[in-house]
Amino acid sequence: MLFYRNDCTDPQHNIRFEEEIFDAYAGGEEFFMLWRNEKSVIVGSNQVIENEVDLVFARAHEIPIIRRSTGGGAVYHDLGNVNYTVISERAGEFGNFAVFAQPIVAFLQSLGVDARPIGKNDIGIGARKISGGAQRVRPPYILHHGTLLFDVDLDTLALVLTPDPAKLRTKGVKSVRSRVCNISEFLPMGREAFWEAICAYFERDMDFEQGMWNDNDKQGIMDNGGGGMGI
Repeated sequence: MLFYRNDCTDPQHNIRFEEEIFDAYAGGEEFFMLWRNEKSVIVGSNQVIENEVDLVFARAHEIPIIRRSTGGGAVYHDLGNVNYTVISERAGEFGNFAVFAQPIVAFLQSLGVDARPIGKNDIGIGARKISGGAQRVRPPYILHHGTLLFDVDLDTLALVLTPDPAKLRTKGVKSVRSRVCNISEFLPMGREAFWEAICAYFERDMDFEQGMWNDNDKQGIMDNGGGGMGI
């Protein structure tokens, strides 16, 4: 598996970069990336933005709204959230969120956090969500990505996201804020220390054959518009 630590925090750039990597992927070793965004709302490919986001609040607080290529719900990002991306030749696993989230669960459990898959596409601590995933397929390839709420501004998250109340009722909760929690509630660590810890875990401690993907590789993809990469 090739690992890339992406220290860029520009959400427009990162969403485009991830999609260009996936569009260029031609099989071979799996690709795994960790990344973070400055404050932003990332909406699913088929969502009506006005139904999911408080546009007045977003504009007043200078929170950009960016559409991604995968389905699923709108999510709020800031530097207290870590994103992970898996790109592989396992399109047959589409819909199996737990198998792609397992390395994240293993990392959290290595820190003593009792994180487990919950529902269809989430990771939780108890009944509260700390991570959600989404997928896109380009047979035989799949892109799976997810969030990881470590120290997110949950007040802003609750104010900027406006999901259908009927969706919340199906989850048995009254609000977005009551459904989610931060990992930092259970782990005495700062957000930068957590970022360094998760990067170190995947750089050194994962039990698979590793390779490092570097900024020269990244620049080549951006310069070529995503074309012709065989990882």
